[in-house]
Amino acid sequence: MINIRKLEADLWESADLLRAGSKLTSNQYCMPVLGLIFLRYAYSRLKLVEKEILKNRPVRSGRVMPVEASDFLSKSALFLPREAQYEYLVNLPADIASAGLVNQSGHTMNSLGEVVNNAMELVEAQSEQLTGVLPKDYTIFSDELLAELLRIFNNSALDEVSGDVIGRIYEYFLNKFAKNIAQDDGVFFTPKSLVKMIVNVLEPQGGVLLDPACGSGGMFVQTGDFVSAAGMEAMPP
Repeated sequence: MINIRKLEADLWESADLLRAGSKLTSNQYCMPVLGLIFLRYAYSRLKLVEKEILKNRPVRSGRVMPVEASDFLSKSALFLPREAQYEYLVNLPADIASAGLVNQSGHTMNSLGEVVNNAMELVEAQSEQLTGVLPKDYTIFSDELLAELLRIFNNSALDEVSGDVIGRIYEYFLNKFAKNIAQDDGVFFTPKSLVKMIVNVLEPQGGVLLDPACGSGGMFVQTGDFVSAAGMEAMPP
């Protein structure tokens, strides 16, 4: 059985050690790292849902019908193009410039940061609600730092836990970053306990959630927990 507390602590320690060795502030580091956790969760869910879809996939002329983006939507999962899948990013060569990779606009990418930015844009293209939401400033990272971060969150234990647990890891990182950012830049996050109280008062049981002051997404995480606890299913963005 996976020790979730140890997993949280180990992931944080590894990621924070990398930040300490860089010239980045906690404020610069926070959102891109949380974006990678989101991408890792989306990939784990993609693989899980893909297995479910393939179980009853129709066969024509001896071939299994290819899986399409609409199949994932019907299962409340986010479809990820190949270039936005975590496994693809982790296995990229060290020398990005020599790989001849091209982004959505047809421009050659020369750094891992550009490739991850492109991955986030590809994810946003799958959902109108995600447009302009995901971090796309990964070029502030060196290729070596970003590659190591991708490796840290490629922990196989994350394939064995549910989305609720990954949401808990996201919140764990968010709370850790909140303390560091307050010290570095004087910026404060709304405490988890207060966000949870607001969600419980609102009792979101239907419709689309709007957080006009959204920063790190804590309100959405707590709403997802509330909906799950009520026996309902939260649609992903």
